[in-house]
Amino acid sequence: MSQVNTMLSKRFDQICFVVEDLQQAMDFFSKTNGVEVWNVAEGLSQTQKEKEYYGQPGDFQFSCAYGFAGETLIELARHDGGQSVYKDWLDEKGKGPHHIGFRQKDAEEYAQAEQHYTDLGIKKAMAGFFEGPFGNCRWAYFDTRDQIGCFTELYYVDGELNDRMAELKSGKNVSITD
Repeated sequence: MSQVNTMLSKRFDQICFVVEDLQQAMDFFSKTNGVEVWNVAEGLSQTQKEKEYYGQPGDFQFSCAYGFAGETLIELARHDGGQSVYKDWLDEKGKGPHHIGFRQKDAEEYAQAEQHYTDLGIKKAMAGFFEGPFGNCRWAYFDTRDQIGCFTELYYVDGELNDRMAELKSGKNVSITD
């Protein structure tokens, strides 16, 4: 196993569901699985840079809610406009599990993971870069639907955002986006 494979295997931390109604999905997770604390980021993609959709400039808009079930980040994503893999998913499959995520520790590790996927011929489907008040996040969805039935996200966060994610995981109601 390569060094990058070993690194990636230790970075799994997320599952995302594409939903039509964030509040309804949060209520479901709270009622059925005890995920009580959520950070909602309406219009999250409006200020993102370097938006990309299948190699072309992206015009996508989306909102997300984030909560933790144990060590796993639950992301709920709602398509708000433009071309996106969320919209494609809704049109093809309806709401449901969309991607798994591997959170890299920093930009350098992210670059290694992204290069690894590219070297394997896995196509980048959608990507962006978010500069927020608590830190930055670079993310990309790679099209692994043929292999595993969903997309795979590679991402990293930096700055105070790492601490805020840890607080959210511990059950504190903190913002990670504004």
